[in-house]
Amino acid sequence: MTKPKIGVSRCLLGDTVRYDGRSKPCAMLNKLAVHFDLIPICPEVEAGLPIPRPPVQLSGSIEQPRLTGRDNPDIDITGLMRDYCLKKMPELDGLSGFVLKSQSPSCGLNSTPVFIEGQCVTEIASGVFARAIQASYPNLPIIEETRLDLPDARTEFIKSVSTHRTRKCPAQP
Repeated sequence: MTKPKIGVSRCLLGDTVRYDGRSKPCAMLNKLAVHFDLIPICPEVEAGLPIPRPPVQLSGSIEQPRLTGRDNPDIDITGLMRDYCLKKMPELDGLSGFVLKSQSPSCGLNSTPVFIEGQCVTEIASGVFARAIQASYPNLPIIEETRLDLPDARTEFIKSVSTHRTRKCPAQP
């Protein structure tokens, strides 16, 4: 029997794909790899952005934030990322869960700051890619890597992924 597939923000697997050319490896993913096939995904790189690249942030609106340059507000990659999300979402049909990078303007899940007129107005928004996943797959189990350190949250995620996969797969004879 094959393991369920879960998407993982690529930087969490140790790949140097972040805006600063670094990674943010998450040791807890080794525990998940026992149960799941980890599928690396970096929305910004897959959308065509270089490594390194200027840092971006969520800005303009809490409900419909834009991805603009942190240091250069003339940079706006919102359209590029939204186009990428539209193309990528159908490819995620085979996933049974997702582990996202916290506080990322692309991948953060209710942990990303939004700036309006240079001021942080909230720190609990979701990144553009995370929003697209939630909208396209509302029942998909999703967790940020920071919550994997919490045994109860990690156990619940593993159970949710297994349940999600069971619902997607037809019964075996």
